[in-house]
Amino acid sequence: MDRNILIIYIPLVLLVFLLQINPISSYFSQDDFFHLRIIMDKEFRDIPGFFVSSLEGQTFYRPISRETYNLVMYKLFDLNPLPFHMVNLGLIILNLVFMSKIIRNLTSSLVIVFFSGLIFSISSLHSIEIYYLPSVQTLLSTASALLSIIFFTKFIQVGNLNYLLASILFYSFALFCHESAIILPGILFLIYFFLKKEYKKLIFCMAPFAIVALIFFLSTSSITNLPAQEVYKPVFQFSKIFNTLGWYMLWSFGMPEMLVDFIGPKLALRDQFITWYSYYAKIVFPSLFITISLLLLIIWSLRQRILHNKLLAFFITAFFISISPFLFFPQHKFVYYLSFPIIWFSAALAIILAAGWRVGSITKLLSLIIILSFIIISYQTISLNTITHWAAKRAKAAEVLIAEFRERYPNPSMGSVFYITDDPDYPNIAKEWGSSSKQAFFILSGSDALQLLYRDPKIKVYYQANGLPNNIDKAKIINFMARFPY
Repeated sequence: MDRNILIIYIPLVLLVFLLQINPISSYFSQDDFFHLRIIMDKEFRDIPGFFVSSLEGQTFYRPISRETYNLVMYKLFDLNPLPFHMVNLGLIILNLVFMSKIIRNLTSSLVIVFFSGLIFSISSLHSIEIYYLPSVQTLLSTASALLSIIFFTKFIQVGNLNYLLASILFYSFALFCHESAIILPGILFLIYFFLKKEYKKLIFCMAPFAIVALIFFLSTSSITNLPAQEVYKPVFQFSKIFNTLGWYMLWSFGMPEMLVDFIGPKLALRDQFITWYSYYAKIVFPSLFITISLLLLIIWSLRQRILHNKLLAFFITAFFISISPFLFFPQHKFVYYLSFPIIWFSAALAIILAAGWRVGSITKLLSLIIILSFIIISYQTISLNTITHWAAKRAKAAEVLIAEFRERYPNPSMGSVFYITDDPDYPNIAKEWGSSSKQAFFILSGSDALQLLYRDPKIKVYYQANGLPNNIDKAKIINFMARFPY
């Protein structure tokens, strides 16, 4: 490994660790319980079947990053959440390494490599990727896609067919982790022209990827048959697509995911945000304004150099290609979908910062201020995520609830029926938010958490917010009040 690159990695990896201390120690919640429950009675011999048919309740086709991964982790670590979080953290660091290698292959500038790694390392996105354990699906897909790019680039440079085969293999692996990887051939197409600048072997290089993508598209229900829920219905109105893109870009700059809940008509910020998070707003909004304003100033000052930079054009185009699968679902947009796009966002931003860093003392100062502002935004958002993000809050609540179940009911009889009731002291946050039992329903994923905890698929869990069926023998019900640490 290049010694200079190794010197760059060490502080960046340490930075990732320092920023993600809190997320690493969080517990399971909601989807985690569901994904683990459906494989709790499976064995390693069942793995081939994951690639053939879907398990109960599963919709998208992700046999490697979901069923296979969860089975292996569950067999090794049971219900210990720390290894799960450490895998997500490890994949973030691995993606940092792969990203740096790709950028190093495309440019000789160590400044660009360092700036891109720095922007990636401090991104507030990673706290969500660690809190929300199913993010392993996009993280694994990203790692596989980056490896595919690395081998494809090597094939273009040396012409060895083994590298092309390796690239195709990792592309297939990425598709088995998350269907959004289907757009990767578009980025490989750009890389081919960036490095080769010719058409001679274009069809030969791209045809295998197109065939793999077509087979995947036609043979799985991940794309051709979306779930019936309203949030999965694609929207093709330009205004909504543009709005969704705007949110993903704001999140790339470090804004919190929950900000979307406080933006009203005509982009008006609701008063509640300033009332509840005034300290955050007073620091982050000015920092965001400074970051974007100085970036535009550098671009304008160095427009001849920057606007004609082909590598910058490639990174920006790659960002739009990688985010495109998510733009048509305005009701189902989440920060963790940025796992792959943030690679290209970081690289594009690094090109601009590096240009400012090289030219003179004033633009170097502007680049430094942008970096400092970006660090402030990311740190503040990571801190805010710890106390406000649904994945973080529900993990804390799940840990409390599970501990209480273990203490009060260490060995319930097979097929027990639990009834989760409301806490009368629970605050009335909003109608959509509901009572404590409604939140418990999401936190424990219905019956999944207790079925998993007691290893009993016959356990039934009902919630006061959803009502109790009339045919239930109330004398056999185990009552439990849902109380949370917030």
